[in-house]
Amino acid sequence: MTKKANEEKAKLKELWILLFEEPQSLSNEQITRLLEAEKELQDVVYYVYHRFPEMMKEVQRYWARKNELSQLPIEELQEKMQKISNRRASILKSVPDEELSDSFFESSLLDSDENILYELLKE
Repeated sequence: MTKKANEEKAKLKELWILLFEEPQSLSNEQITRLLEAEKELQDVVYYVYHRFPEMMKEVQRYWARKNELSQLPIEELQEKMQKISNRRASILKSVPDEELSDSFFESSLLDSDENILYELLKE
């Protein structure tokens, strides 16, 4: 994360905590800051509300699968990663770019073998 992104995240965390205070206990400055960040806070609330249960399940699957894969020898991890890379390369060769879904070019899901293998091999 960039420094600016980290600063924005820290600011939103600070404001998020203020949302749990009794409104009448907030200072005028705190209320002003909350109102100035209304859109950003609404986006965070919306994201958390809609993603929370599935996000937690995804993290559970991630840790379970990472634990499984981390038990394998490095050579087997490398082989699995090579198979994934070869499969992606063959798809790129055989399917015209305009026919590929945008999701093909997006990052792998947190709990995907591709993502976990990348992390394990990077360590």
